[in-house]
Amino acid sequence: MRHTVSGAVLALSVSAVLCFGCGSGAPPSANSFTEVYTRTIQPKCSTYFCHYYGVDIRFGALDMSSRVRAYWSLVGQPCMGAICSQSGMRVAPWQPEASVMYVKVLDQLQLPTGIARCGTQMPADTTNYSTNLADPSSLAQTSTVTPGPALPIEEQQRIHDWIQEGAQDN
Repeated sequence: MRHTVSGAVLALSVSAVLCFGCGSGAPPSANSFTEVYTRTIQPKCSTYFCHYYGVDIRFGALDMSSRVRAYWSLVGQPCMGAICSQSGMRVAPWQPEASVMYVKVLDQLQLPTGIARCGTQMPADTTNYSTNLADPSSLAQTSTVTPGPALPIEEQQRIHDWIQEGAQDN
């Protein structure tokens, strides 16, 4: 009996040591979805013009208005919308080049050989539109999307690495 109790105490002690950092409030890793969302998606993609709550099929029905919605709308989900619906997965874990999200943020000159992009390079340029971006209903009059400036290389790499490492919800 005494050996059983000692074994249980030892197992619990080892378990506690191994989990010491869990939930400790440590900052997310550089390749976490939290970093991808906070540094790239939220400021550049989840605007009224693009991927906001209630977005229609014209913009791919991709709602990235919150971190949770963005993750569940991206990872393992097929593309939707008129232009990219036959292009595969929005994010295919461990496969950045097969992930439409990653391919769409690359500059045309950066596309790997044999990889084609559906639609326009993202993020979109919202500066040339005269619509009131605070009123999503005014966007119905806008029919074309022009590419904006390419994401900085470090943001492209962060997305690539997050997907390459399994596109975890971390």
